[in-house]
Amino acid sequence: MPLASRLPLIVAALVVAGQALVFVVLAVLDLGGLVPGREGVGIGIGLVLMLIGVGLLAAAWGLLHAWHGARGPVVVAQLIGLGLAWSLRNPDQNTGDNRAVGIAIAVSAIVVLACLATGPARRALADDREE
Repeated sequence: MPLASRLPLIVAALVVAGQALVFVVLAVLDLGGLVPGREGVGIGIGLVLMLIGVGLLAAAWGLLHAWHGARGPVVVAQLIGLGLAWSLRNPDQNTGDNRAVGIAIAVSAIVVLACLATGPARRALADDREE
């Protein structure tokens, strides 16, 4: 497949890999900052964040290799991200103003979804593509 045809998948894979890296960093920070008396919660959240990060990294790898099975998890993760971004649109008195985080999440999700919606990406990830 020529590079021009693979470009949307490469861009989507790079953005998803960046998202995965954020989850892995958050997991490490969470596990490194356990609060006494709440270690179980901290470890649980840290493991979930790590699992999401590793899953997104695997999906990014799948996009790079045009594996059609990578498309579903990536789309679901981006739709969840859009919902999260929407929930961060207003400042919260408990957590502060997270609108910049919401914008970053929304932009990355829209970029990935737009890349996956292109003709070359849809053909590359199709179940019944001709080899």
